[in-house]
Amino acid sequence: MNFNARKNLLLFSLAAETFLGSYGLLLGTQTAIVSILYLIASLCFISGVLLSQKAVLPTWPDLKKDSYLKSPLLIMMLVLAYLTSRYWMDQIPLDPDFADMLPIIKVMNERFLSGEWRHVYDPIPEIWNGTRPIYLPAMWFPYVPAVFMKLDLRWITVAALLLSFSIVLFNIRIKGNRYFGFGQIAIGALLFWWLFARNDVHSLISMSEEGVVIFYFVLLSLAIISDNAFLMGFVSSCCLLSRYSMIGWLVPCLLFYAFRRDYRKLVIFSFTGVACFILFFLIPFGFKALEQMISLPSLYVSFAKHVWEFSPEVYWLNPGLAKFFGPHRIGILHTTLLVMSFALPILFMCFCFYQKKWKFQNINLACFKLSLVVFYQLIDVPYGYLFYTSTFVTLIIGARLLSLEVWKSGSLEVKNQFS
Repeated sequence: MNFNARKNLLLFSLAAETFLGSYGLLLGTQTAIVSILYLIASLCFISGVLLSQKAVLPTWPDLKKDSYLKSPLLIMMLVLAYLTSRYWMDQIPLDPDFADMLPIIKVMNERFLSGEWRHVYDPIPEIWNGTRPIYLPAMWFPYVPAVFMKLDLRWITVAALLLSFSIVLFNIRIKGNRYFGFGQIAIGALLFWWLFARNDVHSLISMSEEGVVIFYFVLLSLAIISDNAFLMGFVSSCCLLSRYSMIGWLVPCLLFYAFRRDYRKLVIFSFTGVACFILFFLIPFGFKALEQMISLPSLYVSFAKHVWEFSPEVYWLNPGLAKFFGPHRIGILHTTLLVMSFALPILFMCFCFYQKKWKFQNINLACFKLSLVVFYQLIDVPYGYLFYTSTFVTLIIGARLLSLEVWKSGSLEVKNQFS
């Protein structure tokens, strides 16, 4: 497959995954087909990542090359985000009876700011007659400024989304990149409008905390591209202390460095991740909170049964394969999720290193994306806003890979987009 064919594969699969995870959901009764096509598009993108030349980070001068084109887009994005977010916040108040995520996070931050660190994870009597907080520190801590300044917590979600879009925007090459640059801008613009103008479909702005998770995972994608073990260890700990969705990538990442015999980076990555976990979670909140977090997965099956009974549209109107298992095979789905989330990324990593036919690039990056695809496709309760984390990972990886160029001067040489 020649270079342009690989770039076309990346762009087409990126566009398909983004569309099917957003506007494609409006097809209603056809979402079973949409789910299958969404999975195929994601797998095609992973194949494109493996077949592409090695991804590289841009330098600061590189980022400024297209700034005169991107700055107006950034300003327009900020204005539209503010106007649409204000509208949804006015229309939909924070109500724990409707969606308890942000109200729980607010109480956790209030306890933290008052110095009650050891009681952050105690039951909350005013919500569901004593619900237990289930959010890890990297999820709720970014909302401290909003609670401290008595702002609507959802502005933190909006800010995290805007940062994520901005990172993607400034990593896209426009000038001299044929239709690939403008194609990515168009795809990003459509997703932006979907997230901010169609909140009534996915509730990402009005109810969820997922913007923070998206931001972490965009940073982790860049950290993997940089191959900086310390940065990867730190950001992966932030991801793990917000969502479990990338946990299946951790062991393959260690295998990646072991296969390369880069034991220094293996140790740095491991030590940094463990140190951050101890520093940000165990020391301030103790083993009791850890035991509480470990016990959570056992509750997912009963929660999934509840959602099937009272809100079955969650399964039928969102991506994911849970709809094919149905309400009577929730236990099988949960077991499949656990097994596949760990097994498939490990098998993938081993295959990439031991096969002899192709010389794959970006193996660790592709494995990271695969771990997200497996997790979210098999998640017990597929709320629509959860899938946008994987979508943004696709956008940022695509932005870097589609910025590469090849020159022929005796042999193929890969250079950064602006060199």
